[in-house]
Amino acid sequence: MEAKEAEAAAKEKAEKAAFAEKTQQKIEQAVAAALANAGSSASAASASAGDSAPTASNINVDWGKANSADIPLFFPGTASIEWILGRNHGGKRAFTKGDRCIECHGEEIADIGQLIVSGESEKELEPNLIPGKRGSIPVTIDATHDAENLYLRFTWPDADHTPAPFIDGGKMDPENAMKLAFMISTDDVEYADRAGCWGTCHADANSMPFEPEKDALLGSDIAKRLNLEGGVTKYLTETRTKLELKGRGGKPLGGWDKLKDEGEIKAAQDANQFMDLVRYKSGTKEVEDGQILAERDMHGGQGAEVEATLQGGNWSVVIKRKLVSDKPGDVNIEAGKVYNFGFAIHDDYSSARYHHVSFGYKLALDNEEAEINAKKQ
Repeated sequence: MEAKEAEAAAKEKAEKAAFAEKTQQKIEQAVAAALANAGSSASAASASAGDSAPTASNINVDWGKANSADIPLFFPGTASIEWILGRNHGGKRAFTKGDRCIECHGEEIADIGQLIVSGESEKELEPNLIPGKRGSIPVTIDATHDAENLYLRFTWPDADHTPAPFIDGGKMDPENAMKLAFMISTDDVEYADRAGCWGTCHADANSMPFEPEKDALLGSDIAKRLNLEGGVTKYLTETRTKLELKGRGGKPLGGWDKLKDEGEIKAAQDANQFMDLVRYKSGTKEVEDGQILAERDMHGGQGAEVEATLQGGNWSVVIKRKLVSDKPGDVNIEAGKVYNFGFAIHDDYSSARYHHVSFGYKLALDNEEAEINAKKQ
């Protein structure tokens, strides 16, 4: 059975690689055709509805030398790090002992997402259902590097619009049909070795079940130190004195208001206890670079280049990121080391917690044991 499963997996991977290569060839052909017919009304008329206009690429990579990994995302609902560490998660004991999320759930990712997004999960992790919303997204990541940069290409199928019934117009973020973000960290960040970026997701963050009232936020002493105008953003436990996990006596889960002093937070920064974050927005073409520590701080960092296209019903997002940076909040990626990696996609004009997320994976340069193995050009 193991041999048959391995053979089937190899066949599926080969088919997906062939599909990805065919898709890339179509994109390149479309780019060439668009450039050859610049300004032509005939070219405009031939473009598929909803597809982005092809442009020449400034990120020159031989993707034939890249390594490919299939990593599905799933809809998490209101699951937070407090939920993972709380009473309702059957895997709490294994997680606290060091087991990675994918070790228990790697074969059931699509099923988990469908149960949550449909409201059929006994965990009741999604109170605001979106009819027809897909529970998971199959994503292929191609990874490669040269002497200076890491290159990642994310490819996945787009989906029909499913309006959110609790939002006027059905679109939470009408300007951006898609947003993609990924985080990288060292093992210095608590839980990152097991859960990737899940340690940044808290039950009291914006749009989550224990989100504080705005008056309570802006009237708190914490508001003098953090930007709370848009609510509580992602943060790491290293910056809080305590997390409420049990909720006994009606206590809200999380720890947004239990901020450590500036000296302790600076010490955490100096000890690499932060998540390096890159985020792209499709509608505004905005590329954001920053970190998560006491809050989400999009301060610019080293910067990253992103090119995104929607062609033939498939998204392709290429990201070029420097391996080494002298900017605070950036993780330097070195040969011989392994890093924690997690990513998320806000599809279909969604925002806040209504995204699809990955479990935690390992990223490295030229390392066959890492799930995301960036091979040298």
